Amino acid sequence: MIHWFPGHMAKQFKLLQEKQKIFDLFIVVMDARIPRSSFNEEIFKVINNKPILFVLNKSDKADLSKLKFFVKQYEKRGQVIISNLKNPATYKKLDSAINKEYLKLKVKNESKGKLSPPLKCVVLGIPNVGKSTLINTMAKSKSTKVGAIAGITRSEQWINCKNYMLLDTPGLLMPKIKSNEIGAKLAIVGSIRKEAIDQNELIIELYRLMSKYYPKKLNEINLEPADDEESIFLNINKYSVANNLLIKNGQYDIKRGINLLINHFQNLNNVIFDNVEESEELWKK
Repeated sequence: MIHWFPGHMAKQFKLLQEKQKIFDLFIVVMDARIPRSSFNEEIFKVINNKPILFVLNKSDKADLSKLKFFVKQYEKRGQVIISNLKNPATYKKLDSAINKEYLKLKVKNESKGKLSPPLKCVVLGIPNVGKSTLINTMAKSKSTKVGAIAGITRSEQWINCKNYMLLDTPGLLMPKIKSNEIGAKLAIVGSIRKEAIDQNELIIELYRLMSKYYPKKLNEINLEPADDEESIFLNINKYSVANNLLIKNGQYDIKRGINLLINHFQNLNNVIFDNVEESEELWKK
């Protein structure tokens, strides 16, 4: 479906590896709807044994009953925060977690008779998971660009937050997307621009994804789960008819039907498109 690793991402990984020693805390932001697939394993190569704060963002759109299983896996390696950055209460949770690491550093430095500078924190994650929004929340300002377009952050900038400083980074996608299913998961949460993928291929994978994880949500819009392409497009045609996407002479606009259905899938709430086994495999490596 998609095989690309933009040059600015490869460059960013190299820069992070070179700067790794200056960071005291790595804040890894993920989308709670794909708590496994939105974690970039390459980040482990940069972090080594430094402290990590995992932030499972957009929890307002996730199935929280399933999310707890993933939280347990990430807690094996660091602190975990379930967040909805639209909720003002999130600030206190994040501030407390970051200051916890600052106090550890302060105690360590005081035992050596040293002063403690602000904690240097780098914010990492794939595109469109909420990195810049997190920084704006903690800085209580609009000092960085925020948007729903994957990869909007382009330049590095430090944000001072009293006891700690935050460094925003461009979105870091995986060097290799291992399967069409993972590509579909990244597209459904907006980490890959849907325009970057053939729309027919994308809707096939998204429909299979919905059929696998949430067949009842298809039933709610009078569609049936399907896996083969012919059945999927029959359902899309049915969806186009139901939404009165008529062109002329009794023909319906399948292209518009595909775009409408993709948008519908992207705006679903109470969903998780990963399973626990996929998360467990990460920690066996």
